[in-house]
Amino acid sequence: MEFPDVDPALLKTLPPIARLVIKALGFTRAQEWLRDYGGVNVHIPLKKSRALGLQEDELERLRYVLRPHLSTNKKIASSNNRITLPKVDKMLIIHRNAAIISNASKESIALQARIYNLSSRQITNIRGKDNGGQLDLFGE
Repeated sequence: MEFPDVDPALLKTLPPIARLVIKALGFTRAQEWLRDYGGVNVHIPLKKSRALGLQEDELERLRYVLRPHLSTNKKIASSNNRITLPKVDKMLIIHRNAAIISNASKESIALQARIYNLSSRQITNIRGKDNGGQLDLFGE
């Protein structure tokens, strides 16, 4: 089974289920797919072509990586092979914040505020989260 190339540093910044979906589909495809299915409890079928708007190989990879997380309660038929997917907005915020922090030494606060359409104060707060939530007053 061949998986799309995804930056391991990006995967480390994401919650577990989002990480697995991105691993199976790739970042861009996962982002598009989670816009439609994120935030809801979804049944991942065993074999269906074009199920959930996915190609057969995408569905196969998704099932493979999500297998440990799929609900398999046989007593409740409706819960079989179901999973609640994360919302895409949370994934994008985590990715955006990681990019802001990683580029802090290369880009000014004002530039990042314009790039990410945020206020300077929001950029300062996001950068502060990288330092344990505390900004260094004296720059040491």
